[in-house]
Amino acid sequence: MIALREEITQFFDIEVFYFMPIRDILVFSTDSGLKCFKRVDYSVETLLFIHGGKEHLVSRGFIDIDRFNLSKEGLPYVVLGDEIYVLTDWIDARECELENPIELKAATEKLAMMHEASIGYTNVPEGARVRDDLGKLLTRFEKRCNEFLRMRKMAEKKKSMFDYEYLFTYSYYFDLAKEALEKLKNSNYLKLYEEAKEKRGFIHRDYSYHNILYTHDGDVYIIDFDYLTYDLRIVDLTSFMQKVLKRIHWDIKTGESILNWYSNVSPLNKDELELVYIILLFPYRYWKTCNRYYNGKKSWSEKAFTNKLHEVIAEKEFHYDFVRWLEKQI
Repeated sequence: MIALREEITQFFDIEVFYFMPIRDILVFSTDSGLKCFKRVDYSVETLLFIHGGKEHLVSRGFIDIDRFNLSKEGLPYVVLGDEIYVLTDWIDARECELENPIELKAATEKLAMMHEASIGYTNVPEGARVRDDLGKLLTRFEKRCNEFLRMRKMAEKKKSMFDYEYLFTYSYYFDLAKEALEKLKNSNYLKLYEEAKEKRGFIHRDYSYHNILYTHDGDVYIIDFDYLTYDLRIVDLTSFMQKVLKRIHWDIKTGESILNWYSNVSPLNKDELELVYIILLFPYRYWKTCNRYYNGKKSWSEKAFTNKLHEVIAEKEFHYDFVRWLEKQI
């Protein structure tokens, strides 16, 4: 512990009094306040792109983030052995409770503000590896639709309980996926892509409760921009909506509120609303569960996977009612 404290003092212009582990980070008590010291799993080049994005937000007045502390050398990271670490200020807050309407509203509005502030990120740090997912949604949908058929062939050969469940249910979800793909092809997605390419705004890519901190004063902080990338803001918004709505049976009133709260800060145009509908129409939760079973590392048991599939299938009618309501709003 003494050696680590000395190393931190060597790299950063702070004095460390003591530190303690919390989950996957170390919390330092320093002469500059509490700090978080965390190892990252990506390259220095990717980290520089993320750092540049965060600094762009700060330059636009969006400061409620886990900004990287710079080392004595002016770098947003340090290397210990073969591993890369970052230092940030400790944020005195808790994870946002998205089931609480007040906190959900605050989180939704904060996402809209972050997207507005992200526009114009063109001053990318030298040596950074740029992440750019703009224009990839159509290819992603096509790939997932093809995956449905490949997984069916795998299920026909194996015949486990999960396989039987997949074979019994996949046609409904495959039809939804194809419908979403066709609607995407006929939408103004490419127009939105061209507009976004000009604006150069980025998204968080993992906007979920554990990355949204709520303070005692009702402020919201966004942390862990590990997946920051250029892309349409609708990708962030729909991912956030999925995470919220799956917990409450795709409640239409809540979905409508999220869209209204977001639009009150950063208005959504008709083309964007249509894209919200198309992305939420795609049976992502079903596809993700099945893809993880057939193509991922099986960290769950057969029973756990089957139970998860049942959980997703139980949402079927609620999800259907929600997306058909959303279709009427376009």
